[in-house]
Amino acid sequence: MHRSAAFASALAVALLMPCDARAICAQGLRGDSAKFVAVTQQLLDAITDGDTAVWARHLSPRWTITDEEGRRIGRTDFLRDLHPLPSGQSGKLRLADWHIVGTPTVTVVSYAADEEHLYYGQHLVTRFRQTDTWVREGNAWRMLASQITALPTPIEGRAISRRVLDAYAGEFALTPDITLTITTSDSGLYLVRASRPAERLYAIDERIFVRHGVRGFWLFERDRAGAVSSLVNWRDNNAVIWRRKASRSASDRSATKGN
Repeated sequence: MHRSAAFASALAVALLMPCDARAICAQGLRGDSAKFVAVTQQLLDAITDGDTAVWARHLSPRWTITDEEGRRIGRTDFLRDLHPLPSGQSGKLRLADWHIVGTPTVTVVSYAADEEHLYYGQHLVTRFRQTDTWVREGNAWRMLASQITALPTPIEGRAISRRVLDAYAGEFALTPDITLTITTSDSGLYLVRASRPAERLYAIDERIFVRHGVRGFWLFERDRAGAVSSLVNWRDNNAVIWRRKASRSASDRSATKGN
């Protein structure tokens, strides 16, 4: 940690302390902040190494973690299931973008963990966002709780022909008053809603698209005649359906003008 960053973290902790505690703890704040950063990286290293001793040393007996799959796991089960990566896999977790706040007896460490995972010859890259809560138990800091979120990895997307993309262009409605518009350009497909900036959609294949930084995906569906009929936003295995608004034919528009 840079000296200025360490001082900023220390100051944030100090401002949360009662006035009479600030003078007592001021000298230890910088050291504590640096210690939490160092220990957190040691814990991340121990994940890929399967080193239960490192984790056991810092976990409270009451510790629980809610992992990226939403499972709540206690200390005993976590340590039992922590093993080195098997043959054919290797990886590294690197601490980044940390933020530390607290009181004399509670410290919250929020950070990103950037994972590179060589999975049987395939290179996987994932960023996790984790928050750890530490408490003083006796004279030592112990981790009491953790929560992890896996963030969607940005992708370049596949190249899809302009002919396929142009078939998706048009207006889709969630309700009569809530609509979105799909537009195309030489660079790809875009989603436009109300006054928001256009959002690029990145192709997984010819029908499935994702947005950067957002969970879920968008799926274009066709009717029996082969025409694009709806756009389905799959969010955490829930389908939100936007139905394509029928465009008026030339004869309809002429009739309207005649009236």
